[in-house]
Amino acid sequence: MLLTEKWKNKRVCCMGDSLTQAGVWTERLSQNLGCRVYRHCKGGLKMREIVDGGVGAEGVLPPLSASVLAGMDLAIFFAGYNDRVDTDTASALQYCIDTIYDCLEEAGNLACRILIVTPHCVGKYSYIDADGYEEYPPGSGRSLKKMAEIMEAVAADNSIPVCNLWKTAGINRRTWCVYGAVPGEDMVHCSDKGYELIGDVISGAVVSSFGG
Repeated sequence: MLLTEKWKNKRVCCMGDSLTQAGVWTERLSQNLGCRVYRHCKGGLKMREIVDGGVGAEGVLPPLSASVLAGMDLAIFFAGYNDRVDTDTASALQYCIDTIYDCLEEAGNLACRILIVTPHCVGKYSYIDADGYEEYPPGSGRSLKKMAEIMEAVAADNSIPVCNLWKTAGINRRTWCVYGAVPGEDMVHCSDKGYELIGDVISGAVVSSFGG
């Protein structure tokens, strides 16, 4: 049963990294809303690379273009997991927002809505010995929690709705054993349950932000 009829058969472009490339949360979004999902994503890419194009773990992602966003009703930008080390989060997200709008303007599709999705609360991963609560790199003052807050603020400055997964997903140090991909080894990527939960939360954000 669909959450709403409003998004049935609407076209949604989901931009992101490996969490989007996994395809589970986007399929859940389609199931919940009845929308037609199109993905623009590659694992391992930073925010800017998702719009500028880059070489990811699974190959090359071409730059975002007007042809990608032409005819879309909603663009979801879900990234940040690969920007933990040295990215200026505010400037990177603003750049991505500007690029998305440039493509929409070129496509004559500025009526397309935009939703920003922040990273969720992650556990440790093989190459990052710090969870989302901890500073990384050590002593930098940076954390995934702070990144989510910055992304929320930048989106607000642009009057763009945000789905803050850190605040709302219910994925945390007590639930990584359920929602993490490999508890104790890979708690950045998700189990199917974790991805489905993210899909449900994003679906709810679409309805609450844009109506249902």
